[in-house]
Amino acid sequence: MESLQVQVQEESILIEKVCQIYEQLSKLETLKPSKDVDNLFTQLVHACIPHSSINIATLPPNIQEIRSKLIRLCGEAEGLLEAHFSTILGSFKNPLHHLNIFPYYSNYLKLGRLEYDILNKHYSTTTEIPKRVAFIGSGPLPFTSIVLASYHLKDTTFHNYDIDSMANFMALSSSGFSPSHTCPIEWCSHTSDKMVCD
Repeated sequence: MESLQVQVQEESILIEKVCQIYEQLSKLETLKPSKDVDNLFTQLVHACIPHSSINIATLPPNIQEIRSKLIRLCGEAEGLLEAHFSTILGSFKNPLHHLNIFPYYSNYLKLGRLEYDILNKHYSTTTEIPKRVAFIGSGPLPFTSIVLASYHLKDTTFHNYDIDSMANFMALSSSGFSPSHTCPIEWCSHTSDKMVCD
């Protein structure tokens, strides 16, 4: 009985902490990378990394709403972080030589390896590797396709699709590839009712 009370108390503290971080994030003028934004997201990550037995489906409606809003804020902040670093990378003569300046680059190396292993298992019954791979919603910094194209699937063509044409432009600038080069990565944007590939 006592361990259940401790668990309930720990869950309550975690929910309160996450709600406090949400309140602080939602009051910021912008979620562009800054000391305040970075600090709050670091706090959020540290709060959420340890395993928790919270059943999200049983959270009260007001907490569910905060959770939904926090997910949207996280997505917005991630897009702004990627746009920020895409701009920085695009300023280098060879952006691919500077990918490691992105704070979470090592996570993408691990993710790329994991996705390659999954594809490898799927294609292990054949002698072929995938010739084309599409990423939907690749954003301004399509790290996963860059990592896969650079380290794992060098003969595969990657199609990066994003509804935001500016994200596609930034992705092309930060990749170090230009349309005149033979390149295994292509960027596409959704315009009107058709897909336009660059």
